[in-house]
Amino acid sequence: MKRSTLRGLGPKGLALGFFTPLLSSILGELRGGLLSRTLAQAPFVGLLSAYAISQFSEGMTQTALTWIAFQIRHGDVSLVGHIGVIQTVVPFLVLIPAGLLVDLLPRQALLAALNLFKGATYSLIPILALFAPVGTDSLIMIVVTTAVFSAAVGPAFNASVPEFVPRDRLEHANGWIQIAGQGGYLLGPLSAAGLLLFLPAPWLLVASGAGFALSAFLFVLISPSLPVAKRDRSKGGEGGLRGHLAGFKVTGRILLRSPLLLFATFLLVLFALFNAPMSMVFPLLSSQIFHAPPSFYALLSGAYFVGSFLGGIFLIGRRLPKPIHMILAGMLLAGVSFILIPRLPFEWAGVTLLLLAGLGLSWIQPLVLTRFQQIVPGESLGRFLSLAMSLFLLAAVAGIQGGTLYLHHSPVTSFLKLGGTLLLVIALLLLPFVTLFRSRLS
Repeated sequence: MKRSTLRGLGPKGLALGFFTPLLSSILGELRGGLLSRTLAQAPFVGLLSAYAISQFSEGMTQTALTWIAFQIRHGDVSLVGHIGVIQTVVPFLVLIPAGLLVDLLPRQALLAALNLFKGATYSLIPILALFAPVGTDSLIMIVVTTAVFSAAVGPAFNASVPEFVPRDRLEHANGWIQIAGQGGYLLGPLSAAGLLLFLPAPWLLVASGAGFALSAFLFVLISPSLPVAKRDRSKGGEGGLRGHLAGFKVTGRILLRSPLLLFATFLLVLFALFNAPMSMVFPLLSSQIFHAPPSFYALLSGAYFVGSFLGGIFLIGRRLPKPIHMILAGMLLAGVSFILIPRLPFEWAGVTLLLLAGLGLSWIQPLVLTRFQQIVPGESLGRFLSLAMSLFLLAAVAGIQGGTLYLHHSPVTSFLKLGGTLLLVIALLLLPFVTLFRSRLS
């Protein structure tokens, strides 16, 4: 199929060009290894724009929900914690059946429907606030409902990327996606902070809902630039539960029969285990090591984010090392950075080292997703990603719970030394393993 350009898309292309002229012009002007002509095509620009807007709305929504929950309990953060647990546990429970929908339904349409649903559901909160103060029960009910029906967003989006990008450009595409996602998610809270000066927190959800609606419109508008893998939509209807189970058995066999997929999934689980507790580490670093004002923790978390953002920029380079070696190098960098933070109790050193740690760990997820997208057949990719993300969430919960218990009894310096040492040991043990079995892991 010939890949279309913006000029050749007719009304759809003109409408897409209306919403994404700035991003399209920036991407079109980049040369060399940053962006090939393949990725500068209008469909991928549209996909990137829709994802960035969706992440922007998500960042604004989470900021608004946190502030609303904080106000409901009059300064107590317990409700904030409950919402975080709900938004982790509920998707874990429904991800596997959600993966079936991703493989049965058109992915762009599914993404559009899910984004519209999220925007509409969260917009109920300011409507309720018109009649009475938002209470705990109503907020929890809306959060649970949205978590159930939006669990498929991640698998659906990542499964749709190979429909827009050739196999040999997926690493660069996932680098751009990381940049757009991280950038959008950062701008969401920053925008919310400004709007909170003029608007009550519930009304921020109207703005974020509009962003979700715009994202949904873009997902519907764009058409894949590559042939879409044919998916058998009759299994669910003719085979019932037996057909569904057969499909998941096929997905399990794909995982178990591929050493590279098993190894990549293991790396993804490791990333979740080490990355999830970091939100608890930043405020403790500020108070226990740097003895800085509480606000300094925002600078530390920002440095970690900037490192992740820079990691995406590295991935769009022209010549990349082998993916697994790049991941292991990043783990070594993060491990050394964690170990050095307690030894260099200076604010500038802490910010720099957390930036390097975020940079090193940031390569794991996009490079692992690239391997999934390259190896797993398109008709099973949604179910496979749902399975992988279920393991990811399980590891994240384990990391948060384990980190909470450890930090409750031990100082954050001990936590960083242990985490950094484990990262170094794991990376150094895996390096000869990867070298020995490189033919099976290529």
